[in-house]
Amino acid sequence: MPLPDSRWQSLPDRTHSIAWLIAGFTVLRLLLAATAPLLPQEAYYWSWSRHLDWSYFDHPPLATYSMVLTTALFGQSIFGIKSAAVLWALGWNLLWVRLILDMYGDRRLAFWSIAALNLTFVYEAFGLGPTPDSPLIFAWTGAIWAVWRLSQTGNARWWFAAGGFIGLSMLGKYSGVLLGPVVLLYLLTSPRQRHWFGKPQPYLAVGVAIAVFAPVLIWNAQHDWVSLAFQSSRRVGEMGGFKPRYFLMLVATQFLLLTPYLFVVAIGALIRGARGGLGASVDDRTRLLLLSGAVPILVFTLVSFRSIAKINWLAPAYWSLVILGVQYVLTRDGGLRRLVRGLASSAILLLAAGLVFWIPNLPVPGDMNSWSGWQKAATRVAKAEASLRAEGRETFVFGPNYKISSLMRYYLPGQPRTYAHDIYGDKALQFDYFPLDRDLRGATGILVVSDQDAGDLDLERLKPWFDSVERIETVEARAFGKVTRRVDIYRCTNYKGHPRHNGARAATGGTDPQTR
Repeated sequence: MPLPDSRWQSLPDRTHSIAWLIAGFTVLRLLLAATAPLLPQEAYYWSWSRHLDWSYFDHPPLATYSMVLTTALFGQSIFGIKSAAVLWALGWNLLWVRLILDMYGDRRLAFWSIAALNLTFVYEAFGLGPTPDSPLIFAWTGAIWAVWRLSQTGNARWWFAAGGFIGLSMLGKYSGVLLGPVVLLYLLTSPRQRHWFGKPQPYLAVGVAIAVFAPVLIWNAQHDWVSLAFQSSRRVGEMGGFKPRYFLMLVATQFLLLTPYLFVVAIGALIRGARGGLGASVDDRTRLLLLSGAVPILVFTLVSFRSIAKINWLAPAYWSLVILGVQYVLTRDGGLRRLVRGLASSAILLLAAGLVFWIPNLPVPGDMNSWSGWQKAATRVAKAEASLRAEGRETFVFGPNYKISSLMRYYLPGQPRTYAHDIYGDKALQFDYFPLDRDLRGATGILVVSDQDAGDLDLERLKPWFDSVERIETVEARAFGKVTRRVDIYRCTNYKGHPRHNGARAATGGTDPQTR
């Protein structure tokens, strides 16, 4: 049945339609935050919030800072953790609207762009899961908006807002540094904006960005610059020869992450922009939005020919291209009808993904279910600890990786300090930098190993560190007659002591228990 264009075109002009749209998506996210399971990566970033610091090994601290705030308000709960991402998503939605209205003065475009962006997997995922990408998207959007405001008003004070947002983006995630080339290319290619090179404000804005980013610099200076090295020279060192399959993997994952229809809309905008070039004939709003998406896409596409590019790396790139793509679609004959149908297809895919995510213990291929069974396993671990303590033994809990250790910390009663592969001298990311709560020598370790993660640990590795390692229980999560997850629990007696706890050990790979 054909859609009546007049009805859909008038919708954005109705009272508060954009506000109701954003409010609806925000309420939906809050409901999901109260009911969705905790993912391993979310538990890991939450564990950082239990040891507040200037910054952290893997990433800058802004996502964790926001979780400190929301868990203080709502408790150390899944809702308290996930609501941090909901707040970031509300922020970037409001900035999207302000930017579109400032650029185009078109409520219709703002309405349909917001609808489109909120029907993508990528912005729904980071609007519910509090990872470093959530504050990155917010601050990236803010930086582009501030640059546009200074472009239109000529008011040099907007440079300080731009510098603040750029610093905030890097305080969220290191890839925020790519905003530097975006802004630089915008100034270079826009005849109307080149005059800023001769004024002090852009250079002062760099100082503002560095000042906002200072917590990361302080932490790195205290820890031999290990985080910056981890995310720069180590990444470069991982690159091998020409591997086109990694590029194909990137395209396939982005096709799904953005949803097929909106991927085509966004890439179509990128291709049209590339054909048109960045000469004087291109208006500044198109130039700025295009560069905002094109720079990270170019960088990480080049990376993908030599190394695996993670699926979330392009998260800040797409929103501006989707806006350009929606604007183009709405100018075509019958474009609104096609847009509504395309968004309906995206909504159906999101609903299907949500059902997979929220059906308890659903067995899905490729170890994609990472959230089931952990609360049950933690209950059994707590029971084993209680039994050992009744015998007068000290205990601690550890896992073969940061994911299991973080999930155990969240689900165990009282949310006690847990340990990862740092227990037997391996590099363990942020676990290498958490303070030791006590001397563990002589204690009994409770090791938790999932069937999905069993390959991360050879039990022979534990022999130098314990007198004995014995499996005491297996926990299974089931659905539809199939095992979703199997968790083995081991008792490891008489721990020989934690290896040296410093950045040098984290960089070199560990210390033998006999030479600690």
